[in-house]
Amino acid sequence: MRHGLRFVLIAVGVAAAAFCFVGPASAAQPTMKIDPRLQVATVCFPVTDPLGAPRTLYGKRYTTPAATSSTPAIVLVHGIASSTANWDFSPTWSTARALATAGYVVYSYDRLGYARSSYFDVPGGGETLTTREHRRMLHQVVQDVEGGGYSTSASDDCGAATPGGMRNPRVAILGHSAGGWIVAGYPGTYHDVAAMIQTSIFATTDGAAAQSDQSSEGGGFDPNPNHPDYFDFFHQRSECESFNVYPPGAVQSVVDIACTPPFIPSPYGEITDLAAKLAENDAAIALIGPRTPVLLAAGDHDTTAPPEKVRADFEYYKAHCGCDVSQYTIPNSGHLYQVHASLQQVVAEFVSWLSSRGLSPS
Repeated sequence: MRHGLRFVLIAVGVAAAAFCFVGPASAAQPTMKIDPRLQVATVCFPVTDPLGAPRTLYGKRYTTPAATSSTPAIVLVHGIASSTANWDFSPTWSTARALATAGYVVYSYDRLGYARSSYFDVPGGGETLTTREHRRMLHQVVQDVEGGGYSTSASDDCGAATPGGMRNPRVAILGHSAGGWIVAGYPGTYHDVAAMIQTSIFATTDGAAAQSDQSSEGGGFDPNPNHPDYFDFFHQRSECESFNVYPPGAVQSVVDIACTPPFIPSPYGEITDLAAKLAENDAAIALIGPRTPVLLAAGDHDTTAPPEKVRADFEYYKAHCGCDVSQYTIPNSGHLYQVHASLQQVVAEFVSWLSSRGLSPS
């Protein structure tokens, strides 16, 4: 059964790397120039779940040999129906690898309830995985990054992890889509990050109220047959492409990776608290203050975060956050900007912005 809601709010990042394009523009398959010495390690973050029980979140850390504890870190927070994979589609097309190549230590993780951070063993647990709970767990992840409190593994398995990781006291957080909801309320709640980037979503009540003649297409809320406290947002490739992709600006080989089934179920807690989460974000944004700069970004053809709603969000921040807030429109891009050719420009723009706010890459 498809729920009667239209998915207009949920929108399921990013330093100066170099890029090259192969072949003529009409048939180009762009690739990012990734440092061949780049190292990717499995990381395992200890957190507590909504019941207070210990859990481990699966993640990855991207570094070059030059990375040290003085290197700024970026923590990437994914949206619904996604995972760490959305930041790292291939060795030659990867937001995470590009950021690390630019000189950051980059962390991504599967939020609890997604992919390799499964929560299926808790009956009804998907209903408890709200934005507030994910924000609380992000706080624990940030603390682990700042203090080196995570474990690492030479294999792709947290079961063989060894305690102790690199410490990176200066952390920026970047959220995409529903991950943008999580990071929007973060700096005003926890005050422990050096910068925040919210992408591909509007996160305030003013953004929700703004009128737009565009609406999202392609997603739905069908209960997952094996876990009814989770929903299947996509069933077919066409739904994924309709929701995420602006075809004129897309890199087809990357779209093929991103929109090939099976798709990851999402916990219902993500969408049952829409009004409450926006009100909470409103209140938290008013508490950000001057110490944490904020960047809001969305694609120029993102129907889930259309220009009118993004503009209203920006105006709300300017009027209430007491912070240095900027806005950036991603060119020739749909909702999932990570599969569009303009990702090269996004990475350069984000790195430039972070550098100008005191977080220059090593």
